[in-house]
Amino acid sequence: MAKKKTDENSDAILIKRHGNRRLYNTETKSYVNLEELAEIVREGHDVRVVDSKTNEDVTKTVLIQVILEEEKKDSSVLPTDFLFQVLRSRETSMQDFFRNHLSASFEAYMKTKEEFDNRFRSILEMAISTPQMMEKLIPGAEVMREVITGKKEEEED
Repeated sequence: MAKKKTDENSDAILIKRHGNRRLYNTETKSYVNLEELAEIVREGHDVRVVDSKTNEDVTKTVLIQVILEEEKKDSSVLPTDFLFQVLRSRETSMQDFFRNHLSASFEAYMKTKEEFDNRFRSILEMAISTPQMMEKLIPGAEVMREVITGKKEEEED
């Protein structure tokens, strides 16, 4: 099961960054690259990256490197205009916005998206199990049923 953020990364996977910038996953006892680290995070795990010599927390720096690598691959995460705004607004209110509001807004978006996906999946499952009812309630539902099941009504008889 994925390790979720609880109390200041208390159960985060510890990654040690060595002087040669190699990243060592202490849980799997193996080296990981930035792409593999991104996959660990996408799976829902929190990570804590520390410098192996000084024990300094460098998590934020490494996560920014991960985002930069994603940007290089043309999977743009941050719009250019947004980056200009961040650089131009180095005031306390902007920092407060990032720490509190942006994070909360993104979390709310992810919860809403998950709820939408679940409801849509339920509707599709209901449509498959009761196609005749859906055809009466929703015009064009027979086309949707054909798309979902891959069969036309004549083929089923």
